[in-house]
Parts: sequence; structure tokens; C-alpha cells
Amino acid sequence: MRKAFSWLQRLSSEQKRVWMIGGTILIAGSSFKYAYFQFSRGLILDGMEKKHLNAKEHLAEARSFARWSQKDRDERLPPLTEEQKKQLQSYLNLMAEKEFNEKR
Repeated sequence: MRKAFSWLQRLSSEQKRVWMIGGTILIAGSSFKYAYFQFSRGLILDGMEKKHLNAKEHLAEARSFARWSQKDRDERLPPLTEEQKKQLQSYLNLMAEKEFNEKR
């Protein structure tokens, strides 16, 4: 069985140098791509983490405001009477029928 790189021995010194330069460029390029990928991945993950923390903070703020707003509305408005509840249900049924062709 012949050696795997026996063809390398038959090359002239100029051809070996060209192959060496090509291999070096290939290895250096791959190393650079790997390092750049790791660097950019770190930047992306850091940015995503900051966005996530910021979004969680805004969500908590929005939920807090929603609770306060609901409490404020409930305190300001009197509860619906039975007649108003019937009228509201009738209106919602009419809108559902008009919008979705559903009768209730």
C-alpha cells in the first residue's frame, strides 16, 4: 500500500512552497473565521441579554401600570346594573353576529 502523501515527495521545491503557502492561508483563514465567529457570538449574546433584561423591566412596569389602571377604573366607575348588563350583552351579540355571522 502506498503512503497517503507520496505525491508530495515527487513535487519540486517551488511546488512544495506553493502548497505550503496555500495550506498556511487556508489554516490562517479558518482560524480567523473561528475567532471572528466567537467574538461576534459573544457580542450578540451580550446584546440579547441586555435587551432581555430591559424587556423584562418594561414588562414589569407595564403590568404594574395595568394593575393600577384597573384599580383606578374600578374605583371611578359604578358597577353595571342588571339592565345595563343585558344591554351590553345584547350589543356584543349584535356585533358578533355582524362580524362573525354567529348568532348567540
